[in-house]
Amino acid sequence: MTSSRDARAVWVQDYLRTHCFRDAPSGPARLTFGAELELLAFDKASLQVAPIVARDALGCSIDAVRSVGRELGWRETISDKGVPLFTGGNGGTLTFEPGGQLEYATGVHHAAHDVLAELQQVETRLREHADHIGIMLVACGVDPYNGAEGAPLQLGATRYRRMSQYFASIGPEGARMMRQTASLQLNIGGFATVDRWAAANAIAPWVIALSATSPRYAGADTGCASYRSETWRGVDSLRTGLFNGADAVSDYATFALHAPAFLLDAAAPPLAELPEQYMNQANLAAHLGTLFPEVRPRGYLEVRSPDAGDHEQRCASMAFVAGILGDDLAAREALALVGPADAELLACAGRDGMRNARIAAAAGDLVRIGAEGAERLGRNIVSEELLGSLRALAEVQAGR
Repeated sequence: MTSSRDARAVWVQDYLRTHCFRDAPSGPARLTFGAELELLAFDKASLQVAPIVARDALGCSIDAVRSVGRELGWRETISDKGVPLFTGGNGGTLTFEPGGQLEYATGVHHAAHDVLAELQQVETRLREHADHIGIMLVACGVDPYNGAEGAPLQLGATRYRRMSQYFASIGPEGARMMRQTASLQLNIGGFATVDRWAAANAIAPWVIALSATSPRYAGADTGCASYRSETWRGVDSLRTGLFNGADAVSDYATFALHAPAFLLDAAAPPLAELPEQYMNQANLAAHLGTLFPEVRPRGYLEVRSPDAGDHEQRCASMAFVAGILGDDLAAREALALVGPADAELLACAGRDGMRNARIAAAAGDLVRIGAEGAERLGRNIVSEELLGSLRALAEVQAGR
């Protein structure tokens, strides 16, 4: 049995090296950027969660998306997750999350500011068309108006039904995460991902604290800076969190093998214990897509820590992450400043944000490191608008 488990671990590690932690040509000219923005959708009059498709007398968000799609030339299909998928000519896509959240993923860009420009263009169109049919789109980390009972599961695909059942066996946070949270995910590549893995994980608490937009939930103040992040801490410790080991590939393989494989078996045994017939690349890829650490390796690094927020917040978050992870010196300096990834500090970031003494003490220097890294990348990669937003956001958060 030990040899079989060892062989499976080696197989998973080989897959990760090829698909998730693969090397890439390095240098500023090789950097790639992208982002995914989630938006919460509400009926303007009642503040109920807006349905994706028509229900009762409420406007439905898919009508707004189709209107934007006609304007921008999007093509509508069904994704491999069984969800409506709209694809633009530039590679951007729009789809829906289980609670009716809209999720727009940009195309790949070689300038960080082009990502933000694409997000702003699409968000503006979505807001205009949604407003016309009585829907309000909100860019913040968690539903500020409704409790979980007011946010039903709107997608019936097998992935989401199994995910919902599995998370319900752990606690209420899974339903809240799936149906009521919204994040900004920042993607950066063009380097060997293993070389940036430690820094990307180490700065996660500061990414949360600087981007926090979700202190309120269900009409009440939660006392948290980012209730979205606080919610994630309770979802499932076996598929969330940070990494601080020296061997990124081995650590992530262990993480994947220990995580319950609810998509592949309704009984949700760990991947390490699944029968051999389940072990193929398609099933492994599907399982890896159910892991939600703060940083996910996908051939590039997907930084999942920021709350959804407005254009200024997005610009600041992108400048911070791009400046540190896109520049060799900044990545080394950031890691030297804050030390290895700290799970306890991650929890503090969601609860306290910049009120946490350790986070606040290092924030100024970390923002400076990020800004200097962005400066070295050049204005053709990180614009002055993004840098100005980073400095302004750091000042605002420090004053809270």
